[in-house]
Amino acid sequence: MPPSNRPQTEEYPLHVHLRRALARRFPRTTRGWHWTVANIESRLRGLAGRFRPRRLADSFGWLTSTIRTVLQRRREPRLTVAVEVSAFWEPLTGIGWYLYRLLEHLADHRDIRVRLYGPSVIESPDLPKPTVELPQGPAIETISYAVPERFLLPAGWITRILRRLEPLLIAADRNRVLFAPNYFLPRRFRLAAGARVSTVHDLGFRRFPWALRQETLNDLADKFEHSVRESSRIISVSGAVRDELAAFGYVDPARVTVVHHGPGQLSTVEPGRLPQGLPSRYALHVGTIEPRKNVGTLLQAWRILRQRLSQCPDLVLCGRYGWKTDVLQRQVEAAEKAGWAHHLGYVEDPELAALFRSAQAVIFPSHYEGFGLPAVEALWAGVPLVASDIPVLREVTDGAALFAPDDDPAALADAVERALFDRELRQDLVERGLRRITELSWSRAARQTEAVWRQAAGMTAATTLTTASGTGTAERS
Repeated sequence: MPPSNRPQTEEYPLHVHLRRALARRFPRTTRGWHWTVANIESRLRGLAGRFRPRRLADSFGWLTSTIRTVLQRRREPRLTVAVEVSAFWEPLTGIGWYLYRLLEHLADHRDIRVRLYGPSVIESPDLPKPTVELPQGPAIETISYAVPERFLLPAGWITRILRRLEPLLIAADRNRVLFAPNYFLPRRFRLAAGARVSTVHDLGFRRFPWALRQETLNDLADKFEHSVRESSRIISVSGAVRDELAAFGYVDPARVTVVHHGPGQLSTVEPGRLPQGLPSRYALHVGTIEPRKNVGTLLQAWRILRQRLSQCPDLVLCGRYGWKTDVLQRQVEAAEKAGWAHHLGYVEDPELAALFRSAQAVIFPSHYEGFGLPAVEALWAGVPLVASDIPVLREVTDGAALFAPDDDPAALADAVERALFDRELRQDLVERGLRRITELSWSRAARQTEAVWRQAAGMTAATTLTTASGTGTAERS
C-alpha cells in the first residue's frame, strides 16, 4: 500500500500510541511529567549558577580557612581540654551550675586552653541560643563553624553533611584532655584521642536504684562502667563517693581525686523579694521532690512537731516534682490544704536566696547525696541546718549541722525542735557553718580540677611553652 494510503495510526511507533492513550486516560500524569521536567531543569540551572567563579572562590576560601584554623588548634602549646557544654542550652540544674562555676573560675588561667563544644559545632539558624552567657576569658575558646551562604552547595546541605562529620571535626582539634563533667562523654567525642577525665557526682543508681526512673537506671548501667574504665583520672565530688567507687569495684582509689564544690550559685546572687503568701516564720527544704530526698519522712516529722508545739513554723518546699512521686504529691497537697505546708515549685535564684536568708532553719533529710549543695547553701546563708546523718553530709558540712537518722521521723522532729528553739545551739551552728563555708571555694575547685587534667595529660604545672616568637614559661595571672 502506498504511504499516502496507510492508516493515520501507523505513522507513529507503538510506545507513542501508548503514551498518548495514557495521557488521555490519566491527565494528571501528563501534568506531573511536565512539572518534573521543569523542576529538574530549574535545579540544573541553579546548580550551574552556583559554579560561578565567585561562589567557587568563596567555597575554596572557607575550606582553606577552616583547615588553617584546625591546624592552628593542633599546634596549641598549652594544655588543651575539650569540654562538652550542652547543659548550658537548658535551664541549669546542680550539675550544670557545677560546670559553669568551674569554667567561670578557670577562664582567667593563661596556661590552659579550655575548648567549649555546644550541642553542635556547626552554626545554623535552627540552633537555639544558650540559656546563660558562656564564660569568657583568656583560657576559653568556643568551637564553632559558620557555613557561608555563597557555597557550591546549598547551606542546608553543607550543614547536614558537617553535622554528620562532627566526630571527625572534634577529633581533628587534637585536644590533650577530654573532660566529661557529667559521668560520660557524648558519642560525638568517640573519635577523639585525648586522655579522658570524668566527674562522678554520685552512685545513687547503685545505692538506691528504686529511687530512679527505669530509663535513667538503664542508661547509667550501660554507660557508667565503660566510662570509668576508659578514664585516665576520675574526679569525685566527695570522699564518700570515692569510697563507694572503690567499694563497688569500679576503680582503684589512687585514680580518684576528691574535689569539693564551692559554696553554690547563690553565693553570687543578690537576694530578691520573698514570694507572696508566705508566713513570717518558716523552715525550708530545697530539692527535687522525689524518693531519694526523703520528703515523706520530713512531712511525718512536721506532723509530730505540730502536735508538740503550739507555734510550729510552716514548712516551705522548693523544687519541682520528680519521678515516682504520686504518693508524695498527694501528701504534699494534703499538707497544703491543712495550711502548714507551701510548695513553691521551681524558684528563681534571687527569690531562693531570699528564702534561705529568711528561713528559721533549713531541713535536708535526704537518704542519699553525692555532695548536697542545698546543705552548703544553708551554711552560706547563716541559717541553722538539720540534715540526715549520712557520711557525705558530715563530710561536706564538717559537723556544722544537727544530724538525725534518715529513717526516723521522731528523731528528725527532735532535731528540728532544738534547731528552732535552742538559742545557744542555733548560734553555734551558724558560726560553725560560716567558718566551714570559707573552706569551700570555686577557685580552689578550679585549681584542683586543672591539676587533675594535667596529671591525665602527663603535663606539669610549669609547662614550657614554645611559640613562633620564642619560648617562655606558662604563668597564671
